Amino acid sequence: MNLQTIKQIYTLKGLERTGWVKNKIQQPETVASHSFGVGFLAYLYAKQCGVDEHKVMKMGLLHDVQESIVGDITPFCGVSDENKHDLEMKAAEIFAAQQPEMKELFDEYEANTTQEAKFVHDCDKLDMLIQAWIYEQQQGVKLDQFFEHCDLPKSFDVLIQVRKEIERSRAK
Repeated sequence: MNLQTIKQIYTLKGLERTGWVKNKIQQPETVASHSFGVGFLAYLYAKQCGVDEHKVMKMGLLHDVQESIVGDITPFCGVSDENKHDLEMKAAEIFAAQQPEMKELFDEYEANTTQEAKFVHDCDKLDMLIQAWIYEQQQGVKLDQFFEHCDLPKSFDVLIQVRKEIERSRAK
């Protein structure tokens, strides 16, 4: 991978996540810090969930890399899911030319048909819930909408238990 492409991907370190910015969170996490969280959760729970640990860690780390080109597009940005998907696929092609495995992982993640992809999708949502819970505690805000519109998890018991623990903590 050439240095200019690495530089492009490194912009994720400074790209604040749109949902937190729109909710006026002070010092919101960046896309890169979110990707770290997803990769960390994947590492933490992969064995318990019976998925390929190395694959899910890589997929979690790279799942939002295309946002270095298209930005962090949320459902509230006025971009259709189809347009968002098209933009992200075009961005993924740019990286694939230099690092084909990145495109393979992104395609698998987007298709969401393998156990690994489903697991990383659930880790992605769980990371968002954990971060919302932390912001509620640190900044004294209520972020109910992040919990109400999140349909995680679907099939991994340990992730379901983590979410329930967060919900119990929020109820106190």
